[in-house]
Amino acid sequence: MRRLSLLFLLISPLVVFADDVTEEDGVLVLTQDNFQSSIEKHDHILVEFYAPWCGHCKQLVPEYSKAALQLATDGHDIKLAKVDATQHTALAEQYGVRGYPTLKFFKKRSIIEYGGGRTAEDIVNWLLKKTGPPAKEFTSVDEIKAFIADSKVVVAGLFKDASSELAKTFNEIASKVDDLVFVTSTNADILAEYSVDDDTVAIFKKFDEGRVNYEGPASDEAALRKFLSTQSLPLVVEFNHETAQKIFGGEIKSHLLVFFSKAAGHYESHFEPVQTVAKDFREKVRF
Repeated sequence: MRRLSLLFLLISPLVVFADDVTEEDGVLVLTQDNFQSSIEKHDHILVEFYAPWCGHCKQLVPEYSKAALQLATDGHDIKLAKVDATQHTALAEQYGVRGYPTLKFFKKRSIIEYGGGRTAEDIVNWLLKKTGPPAKEFTSVDEIKAFIADSKVVVAGLFKDASSELAKTFNEIASKVDDLVFVTSTNADILAEYSVDDDTVAIFKKFDEGRVNYEGPASDEAALRKFLSTQSLPLVVEFNHETAQKIFGGEIKSHLLVFFSKAAGHYESHFEPVQTVAKDFREKVRF
């Protein structure tokens, strides 16, 4: 019987800890009774205030859980939690919840409004940015190649001079932009691997050209920010819940929506001509 009880504990998606905090699929379930103690116990905890009837909240559930489990597996001291705001209205009022889902990051009891995307990758990247250096530094060719290969989009600062104007601009942007992954290196072998002869900021991506280098002024923060916003999304972006924030919150404020019917074969016959036009207007119009 004791073996069966232990087995159930190991395989059950719902776990109750000694301090009466329930965990569901890696996510802590907070209430009015355990909220404050949980915030005090964990230096880094992202809290989702949700409503059971909220469609966006339901869509977030699997991604939120996936992010929590990934952070735990990778050994990061970051917890994800949730509060049913319809049951614990006093908490929702205390923290100014006006819509669902509302996510707030408690960093050593300081509160930061969550500003990332809604996929597990977006959540993890945002949290790692808030709890670590703005750009991950690499000294090994194999490690940076593996990291880039595993990521959909990576912004790389590859510098011969870490104190150059471009390096300063890169670091400033990396500390402010939450929805992109930044890496950096001054290692000679890494610079040679990526054919870097001078200080370079490059976007590596699994679409379009694969890699594109920033060619703008080294000290122009606005120009680099626009480059990242423009080049980090495909030429033609599929509009959905995950991409909406990046489309409408980006540097390009003019948008052209093209309505395709995949079932009718419109995508195959019309996508390439639209992409060709999008190349000519990449800096001005988001397709």
